[in-house]
Amino acid sequence: MPDSSQTYRGIQIRQFDVPCTPYVWTHDETNGHDMAETLKEARAQIDRHLDQLQGDET
Repeated sequence: MPDSSQTYRGIQIRQFDVPCTPYVWTHDETNGHDMAETLKEARAQIDRHLDQLQGDET
């Protein structure tokens, strides 16, 4: 089944072409993943995930 996707900060955000499906993102390099009701929420989750990783490196 086709889906729509875009990349944000190097992480692919996908939404399947089925009504009422959430946005899903995965970051295999860091084992990060989540689902969100909106694209804005998915981007905020990615920001938090990557910011936390940067904080862990310092």
